[in-house]
Amino acid sequence: MFVNHQRTGDGISIFRHKIGTKYLQHVKTVKSPLLYAPNDVVAMSRGTFYATNDMRSTSRIIRQIEIFFGMAWGHIVYYGHEGMFTTAAAGISYPNGIARSADGNTIYVAASSEPSVNMFRPASDGTLVLVGKTVFKDFVPDNVSVDTTTGQVLVSGFLNTFEMFRYNHEVLSGTSARPAAAVRRLRPLAYPHKGFAVENVLAHDGTLLPATTMATLQNKRGVQRILLGSVMADHIAICRAGSRI
Repeated sequence: MFVNHQRTGDGISIFRHKIGTKYLQHVKTVKSPLLYAPNDVVAMSRGTFYATNDMRSTSRIIRQIEIFFGMAWGHIVYYGHEGMFTTAAAGISYPNGIARSADGNTIYVAASSEPSVNMFRPASDGTLVLVGKTVFKDFVPDNVSVDTTTGQVLVSGFLNTFEMFRYNHEVLSGTSARPAAAVRRLRPLAYPHKGFAVENVLAHDGTLLPATTMATLQNKRGVQRILLGSVMADHIAICRAGSRI
């Protein structure tokens, strides 16, 4: 499933992949008036998902105001088996990346303007119940990914928001901006109600991969690596887990 920003309107495109092949087959693209500012999507099954609407407005000027003042106007939508969209959670400050635990019992959402990672419990009707959050200082979360074997959550984000905005604005015409970025690991504590321990995994000054927006773990042939991506880059960065960067 992918967020698809089409000229005819935003939607979520669903694809089918056969293990062992390199091809995707398009199944369908679904749209709704409730899905007006989609940022990220997480599948709950082959045909159901949650998607974040990062802001309430589609006006560029109003969106800038929402970001600047950190308005809690974003929300999450649910697409269920009946083929209907509903609002799953509201009142979130720029809901950005979204991921799920291996068992599907916890949904993680990066609230960039708070800044925090919110943890929700899905109800039977698709609504999300907030069960906890981890608030950051001097770190703006962008995307989240889950290591399904350990339950740990990797959070990628920025250390200098204004430099990131300058980079995004100037990158096509040439820019000297190099927004510093970092990756935080959330480790579940022994007692779930106590939340997570926060660990700094890596940080860089922007030269490694400008505007790093995602991080995910890869286990390949017994070697664990961290893959870094950026919405503004044409390449990825590969880091060996455990090494200092």
